[in-house]
Amino acid sequence: MHFTAPVRDFMSTPVRTLRASASIEEADQLLHEHDLSALAVVNDAGRLVGVLSRSDLLRASDFGRGRTLTLPKGTVADVMTPDPISVGVGTELRVAARTMRDARIHRVFVEEGDRLVGVLSTRDLMRVVVERGVAEPLGELAHGSLVTVKADDPLALAADRLDRSNKQGLVVVEDGWPVGIFDQRVALASRGLPPETRVDEVMTLRIVTLPPHVPVSRAAAQALELRVRRILVVRERGTVGIVSGLDFARFLAR
Repeated sequence: MHFTAPVRDFMSTPVRTLRASASIEEADQLLHEHDLSALAVVNDAGRLVGVLSRSDLLRASDFGRGRTLTLPKGTVADVMTPDPISVGVGTELRVAARTMRDARIHRVFVEEGDRLVGVLSTRDLMRVVVERGVAEPLGELAHGSLVTVKADDPLALAADRLDRSNKQGLVVVEDGWPVGIFDQRVALASRGLPPETRVDEVMTLRIVTLPPHVPVSRAAAQALELRVRRILVVRERGTVGIVSGLDFARFLAR
């Protein structure tokens, strides 16, 4: 299956933006309120100059000191990733997906001339898979590179493991079985809690667990409906793999 449609057909619009001069606290609030993983950063003329993601916030945060983490003071310009990758509205989906795969990013911004008109994320790539009715089994996209944390582990340990693992989320397990997700959103939302707080008190329960034979399109549809960013591939004895947004990018880029 070739994914040659232009990104304009599947991009999300309008793009949520904020100024580089906005405070870090304001950016964190916008990400949380709108359940976004990143924001486009623009200058006073409305031109795209950066991207601020949850990864950027966590990278700049202070871990420890009696709390799970503390956001730094300052402006978005201090912590954003400058010169984000963008593509034109006519770029083929497979080319945009290849760009995400190679750069290991979960979104590319879409421009028409010098105007920001949309964003194509890995969630949009999931929509492509659903609309095309992709029948390949989910197990073909899965990989075993997942990091776990126990449900009764302390919050500080989970936050530290998330930081050190360079992952966007950890699988929370109880008796070896997945029961939740501890991701960047949870880590940021829990920053004011005592570090000894149990992981299962803050983890998100929105998880998708499916066997490897399920068609990719069905798995993607369920993930989109539940607004989750990763799918756990399970067998009778527990989790055997995970499918993340970047795995969808790899699939479309083939």
